[in-house]
Amino acid sequence: MIPRERCAYSAIVDRPPLVLPNRARLVVWTIVNLEFWDIARQMARQVLPAPTGQVLLPDVPNWAWHEYGMRVGVWRFFELFAQLAIRPTLSINARVCQEY
Repeated sequence: MIPRERCAYSAIVDRPPLVLPNRARLVVWTIVNLEFWDIARQMARQVLPAPTGQVLLPDVPNWAWHEYGMRVGVWRFFELFAQLAIRPTLSINARVCQEY
């Protein structure tokens, strides 16, 4: 289904002003991103670029950041969201479904 079939188009200038609960002026959209990357392939994003300027495989430093996030970091975020009563959105790549 193409987007215009899901909902009718309306220009932002033709819409009524958005009124948030409790007259808030800021919306924060919390998204947890879970991904699977093959260590034998180039990482989609690099936190630490290779000193040579060329992609190194395996990319151990960036792989380590990824693995830390999937094994440790995500659970810390979940604990924080529970403490603050925040229900985040989940974003995953298709490989997560296959691998886990």
